[in-house]
Amino acid sequence: MREELYNQQVLAMYDVRGIQNYIFKSNAAKEIIGASVLVEAIITDGLNAYIKNNAKNQEQYLTDWKNDDPKVFLENPEIEMQVMFVGGGNAYVLFRRGEECRNVNRFLAKYVLERTYSLNLAVAVVKKTNAYDHDYAEINEEMRRIKAFMPSTQPTGALPFMEADSITGYPLTRFEEKTKTYYCTEAYLKRKSFPRNENEKIFDNMVTEKGDNSTLAVCHIDGNSMGIRIRNEMQNVTAYEEAIPKMRGLSQEISAVFGNTFINMTKYMDELTPKVKENIKTRLYRKIVVAGDDITFVCNAKLAIPAVRYFLEHLGGEGEDDVIYSACGGIAYFNSHFPFSDAYQVAEACCDTAKSRAKKEENRGKSGFVGNFFDYQICTNIRAADLEEYRDRHYSSDQGTIIARPYFVSGVEDEEEFKNKNGKYSIEKLIYWSKYFTMYMPRNKAKHLRNVIPMGTNELEKEISFLESRGYTELTDHSGMKEAATLNDDEYRIWYDALEIMDLYVEESSHEDNN
Repeated sequence: MREELYNQQVLAMYDVRGIQNYIFKSNAAKEIIGASVLVEAIITDGLNAYIKNNAKNQEQYLTDWKNDDPKVFLENPEIEMQVMFVGGGNAYVLFRRGEECRNVNRFLAKYVLERTYSLNLAVAVVKKTNAYDHDYAEINEEMRRIKAFMPSTQPTGALPFMEADSITGYPLTRFEEKTKTYYCTEAYLKRKSFPRNENEKIFDNMVTEKGDNSTLAVCHIDGNSMGIRIRNEMQNVTAYEEAIPKMRGLSQEISAVFGNTFINMTKYMDELTPKVKENIKTRLYRKIVVAGDDITFVCNAKLAIPAVRYFLEHLGGEGEDDVIYSACGGIAYFNSHFPFSDAYQVAEACCDTAKSRAKKEENRGKSGFVGNFFDYQICTNIRAADLEEYRDRHYSSDQGTIIARPYFVSGVEDEEEFKNKNGKYSIEKLIYWSKYFTMYMPRNKAKHLRNVIPMGTNELEKEISFLESRGYTELTDHSGMKEAATLNDDEYRIWYDALEIMDLYVEESSHEDNN
């Protein structure tokens, strides 16, 4: 921080980098869940620790931004520090003196290091003026600059004469008497934060049947156009007196809408659980991150699409003035031997492809509205994280791509015109064919059709003719391919999507049968 700011009021912005990768670095449930608990509120926890250990008058330092007076820093010169708001994973804090901000920054950097061992704290500081819009734009630009030039430093790895952790490469430093196992410092800190009331085999208990169907799914959901919405809401707000309560309200509204939808989604998963696994006493899902519009959870594979579909269908209409919300999701299916970190990267990449389709001009609604889309991928290779290249290699035939995803999910406030515009991508088509192949076609014939589709047009047409001769006329009746010479219809791509996950299909309980 520049020395000329020491005796001036400043606005600071804090961002802990690489949280998701930090959480999913390990394959051990105890470390993943422990890490998610560890980082859940690490910045505000660090600020509270600083106040407890260093503040002479703790009443002059305010961190309860959801409940305290938003104007107290502006009106009371005795207040040294106030958290303005926390949103988008970042904390914005006002300081009476830049020198105190420097002290906090040093403490927080050490605090994050000691609590996590490998996470990095990015800090941007600008002089506070009377114009909030100017300061907000300047500090975000400063943070972008800092991140662009900030080295991604990591702790020193193990030297040649040290035992090293097989995942992180960090030296083994701790011995756990209970398991008779050595751990690196990072793994030890994560395990130390694992909730005492949880089962260490929580992920093992989620699978449908160990050894036979042990597939899990990591699901990542991210809100659409949140930054644009905030800019639109705040574009005419210049004074701090008006900006602080408004930004707090926006941040809390977003958290409430996404958080409440997540809670309702888990209740829906509880309803579906008996269809997935009978006589189960534990939940088949676990929250990893629920922070604002950023949602990540792990669940039994059969719950993934129903859960994400439910979330997207019910998101929105709960905010102030019935503001419409939308989001995109990504699902990565993986077996227990597949690295969690790579599975999460696949889920994130799927979310990105969903957003790409959602944001295309021809798929947008009125005023550029972006709808709900989701994508999924079965992880059979760690290279699947490079999703575009992986699909070019494994999902192509002489007809081009053989998959139709990402899919559109209609939200609670979507207009009919918008639904019709994206009807060709509708999740209803995937559910229709998933049900057909699972419930009305023998497994061996369904698997053979799945294997034929990548072979190209000629083989697919022969297979369709064969199945039609055996009474499976739905393939041509529904898709309009009575003249099976061209296969111009995209229906067979949806077939492949449905066939690929036919072992993961579970009939949903609260959606009407459209057949």
